[in-house]
Amino acid sequence: MVVERNRAVFTEAPTAVPDGNVDVSGGGRWKIWQNAGTKIDAPILGNGDLLAAVAGDGRYPQFWFTTNDFWQMESAANWEFFHDNSSAKCDPAVSGGSPRPVGRMVFDIPAMEGARWYTEQEFAMGETITILTNSAGEKCSLRSWVAADENILVVEFESETDLDVEFDFYFPDETGKGCEKAVDVWGSGESENVQNGMFVGLVTGRPLQVKKTGGGIVSGYRQFSDHVDIPTKVGFAGGFLKETKVIGGVESLASLKKGSIIFTEESGNKSNKAVFTEPSAGNGILKNAEAVKAFGNTGKLSDRSTHKKIKAGKRATFVLPVRSWAKCSRPYEYAFSRARWITEKDVETLHERHRAWWKKFWSVSEISLDDPVIEQRYYLSKYMLASVARDPEYPPNILGISTFDRPAWNGNYKINYNHQSPYLNLMVSGHFQQSDPHDAPYLKLMEISDEMCKRLLHHEGLYYPLGLGPHGLVSEALLLHMKSPAIHGALNMIYRYGITEDEAYAQKVYPYLRGVADFWEKDLVCRDGVYHVVGDGMHERTDGNIRDNGVPEDPVNTLGYLKTFFTWMPRISEALDLDEKKREKWLEIAENLAPYPKGTIREIQENPTLWKEVDVKLEDLLPEEMLDKEIYYDEGIGGKWSFHFPGNVMQIYPGNAIGLGSAPEELEVARNTVQIHALVENALGELEYRKALEEAEFADKDNANNLLFNSNGELENGEAYSNGMESGGVKNPHFYKAGAFNASNLSCLFFTAAVRVGYAPEIIWKEMRDMILNRGIPNGFLKENPHGIEQLNTIPDAIQEMMLQSCEGMIRIFPVWPRAEHPNAFFRNFRAWGGLEVSAALKDGEVERVSILSHKGHPCRVENPWPGKSVKVSYEYGRPDEVHFGEYLNIELYKEEHAELFRI
Repeated sequence: MVVERNRAVFTEAPTAVPDGNVDVSGGGRWKIWQNAGTKIDAPILGNGDLLAAVAGDGRYPQFWFTTNDFWQMESAANWEFFHDNSSAKCDPAVSGGSPRPVGRMVFDIPAMEGARWYTEQEFAMGETITILTNSAGEKCSLRSWVAADENILVVEFESETDLDVEFDFYFPDETGKGCEKAVDVWGSGESENVQNGMFVGLVTGRPLQVKKTGGGIVSGYRQFSDHVDIPTKVGFAGGFLKETKVIGGVESLASLKKGSIIFTEESGNKSNKAVFTEPSAGNGILKNAEAVKAFGNTGKLSDRSTHKKIKAGKRATFVLPVRSWAKCSRPYEYAFSRARWITEKDVETLHERHRAWWKKFWSVSEISLDDPVIEQRYYLSKYMLASVARDPEYPPNILGISTFDRPAWNGNYKINYNHQSPYLNLMVSGHFQQSDPHDAPYLKLMEISDEMCKRLLHHEGLYYPLGLGPHGLVSEALLLHMKSPAIHGALNMIYRYGITEDEAYAQKVYPYLRGVADFWEKDLVCRDGVYHVVGDGMHERTDGNIRDNGVPEDPVNTLGYLKTFFTWMPRISEALDLDEKKREKWLEIAENLAPYPKGTIREIQENPTLWKEVDVKLEDLLPEEMLDKEIYYDEGIGGKWSFHFPGNVMQIYPGNAIGLGSAPEELEVARNTVQIHALVENALGELEYRKALEEAEFADKDNANNLLFNSNGELENGEAYSNGMESGGVKNPHFYKAGAFNASNLSCLFFTAAVRVGYAPEIIWKEMRDMILNRGIPNGFLKENPHGIEQLNTIPDAIQEMMLQSCEGMIRIFPVWPRAEHPNAFFRNFRAWGGLEVSAALKDGEVERVSILSHKGHPCRVENPWPGKSVKVSYEYGRPDEVHFGEYLNIELYKEEHAELFRI
């Protein structure tokens, strides 16, 4: 499989664990999120429930771990009154509820003091190997994996020299041993490294933290029971497997063979690596040991039961079972029992099942590219999503994994695009198990959302706040004058149904879809037969903003969502034989929505945006010929353009309302919108970069003046930068680009929107590559972007849509592809709308062959992959071949029938 040649490489120990390294307070404007934790830079492994991050340093390698269901389930105190900040009554709109880390298992290896760190993640097998090399050149390896079908972390140690290893567990509020950051959950007072628990004081509902050590096992639990909607608890127990002797001719389980680890340095012959180059962090000083809340043995490293001698060339296996209240009745006891009685044979069986699961996951679909950088990122994103998302009741939080007790945005499911985005690419690649978790937060909050709609808007329907948690938890009871979050989530559900036509799935989500339909039927304002959206902003609005700028109307994204939603609702209701009387009304709404707001740049100079974003006019950033090009505005009444939030492409994607099959004039406006965002991003990036140089009084002004972005966003004189430009506080020039392909918000959707309208594929490709090389970190996230798992959508989603488009009912093969620069590629088993499965290959810039499998037996429409040529269709089931002509091919397929297309 192609995935086998791809892996992620980390050449230094992580530096952004446990708290992340990006300020999300807006320079202090949003004090609520000052010193909050953001996404981390560590290798992440998991099975969609148990998650672990490899961190620490050479002396103290450690595994931060938690489960997706470990949330402090505390809704906002005033959650039943969804509101905006300025109208909060008595209590804040943001709760203390958020996902929590359990803690970290730390290994103390004195022989590896100051050791060099090197980690590789093998996507194909879901395994991570960390190699530590000490000053004497001696190597110690830790091969780690989270069992695919049981919540157990396994770490296999092997060394070239004899090692003494001590292990111990530390709760998240404890510092030292390779970690110098924590949150004060006990009220013992602030220090430089121990921060206040919450923006209003301490973490509400202090955890019960218990640790025991004895018999070679460190065990314990972390529990939140007070001030919560639902009590939550995670138990753990970790220790090295006991060696057994040969008894009665039976071979010792300690002789388990899995193949020796070959110690290698990074070498040029390994393909497709993302290289991590940040310096290591942490000095390993224990500063807060007294914060441990324990009973029984204290677990100090003097307890020899936590000591392990590892002989050179021998393997020692450490196991860490983890259990939670969401999955079993007595999580601590279950975890301890598993750790006490597990054998090497058990681990061998777990490992076999683990590798079988990953093999099956990768067999679902695959791609091959002639660009190793982008191919690696594609598989890295899929690996990460497979690791963090699988539990249908507990989606991963916005940051992917919790390692800090005070996560930014409460780590919640932000449903005005962040939560929906990472799941989009999973449908086309057929990974529906990973997309399942998306729906749970919406379905659990339906009852109260309907009630709130009646209270606040005096009509029926589902009206959702901004930040959700699992099981009906409301983390942020904010509306911020947006009505689109609920329908945005409905689009993911329609996407899944359109791809699969799975009626069982449709039955599950239909009550939610019907509630969203009820909302908009009642909330749309009909004027002269045209339906207008009133009181819904494209992006977040405060009450003060509304007072200054008025009530927004007709945001272009919501209009696109509504067009798609009400077009599909009759189809879904017909498939389920429900709501026949509603279908005519739904279609009437879809056909009579207000037109998308549009105009030119020249017309909006007095009102380009509702936010003061930059000190330059929009027209000054564009060539004269672009000022009179028609573009989509953000809103009909309200803001017209944003420098940094390109939301006026969201009706294209994920709205699915505009594509290559749209009317030519509509498609031209969409392309103009994408292009102007891209041009403004480059021009503003150059302007901001020059400003930074001037403020830093950069010494080499002559070279600096030559560092310009060309029309494709390329840095013209990259050599000057590589010779030391990142000094005096001046960053890599790429980091000054923002607002389109590099928007901190929406870059995960902007690429695919550009593809959907046929924007220049060479530019799209180069922007992807530049983003990876300049901003990418080896675990799939981006430098200086605080958001987490939404970034795992960017590359796979764009690549899949460049290879195959089908949402308009027409299969298009490699429709937006840089064929001259990248003439060789293939994809296998991509899902197309209509219950179809498609494979195709590109060789020397020409489509070689196309394979289509119909799971539903519908007629299949294909844009001729060989324009102007005849096409032979070879059918399964012994049917005679057919020859098709023309621009579009109409192919009749039986249910579960397969056909091959060839050029004649």
